[in-house]
Amino acid sequence: MRPLNPQNLVTIIPPEQLKVAQSVHQILSGNIDMGVAVGNAPASAGVNAGVYTKFQQGNSSGVLIRIAAHGVTGTGAPYNWTTNNTGVKINHGLLRQPIGFKIVDKDKTVDIYRTVAPDKNQITLAPTDATASVTVYVF
Repeated sequence: MRPLNPQNLVTIIPPEQLKVAQSVHQILSGNIDMGVAVGNAPASAGVNAGVYTKFQQGNSSGVLIRIAAHGVTGTGAPYNWTTNNTGVKINHGLLRQPIGFKIVDKDKTVDIYRTVAPDKNQITLAPTDATASVTVYVF
C-alpha cells in the first residue's frame, strides 16, 4: 500500500496541517537516511579503497562515524583505534546521551564495545582488534 500524497489535498486542508502531512508522507515513502556520505578512502587504502569515511548527519536521530585501524593514515576517517581493548573518545555531536551504537561496516572480524557510559557529547568505544576499520552508527 502506498501512502496518499498530501499534495492532492492542498485545497482542502490548512497549510500547517499540510506541512505535517507532507512530512509524514516523506517518511512513509522511505525517505529516511542514516547519513549522507561526503568522503571516501583513496584507491591506495587497500581493502578500504572507496569505502565511505566521512558523513553528514541524515534525517534520522543518529550519526555515522568511521574509525580507521591503528596506524592507518590518509583514509579521511576522523578517528583511529590505538590498541586492542583501549577506548577511543568519539565526539558524536547528538547533544543527548545516545541509546547505543551499531556496527554498519567493518573490514574484518571485530567486536566493538563501550568502555564507559556515554554522555551528551562523547561515546568511548574499544575494539577487540585494533587492526580493523569500522563504521558505527551512534543513535
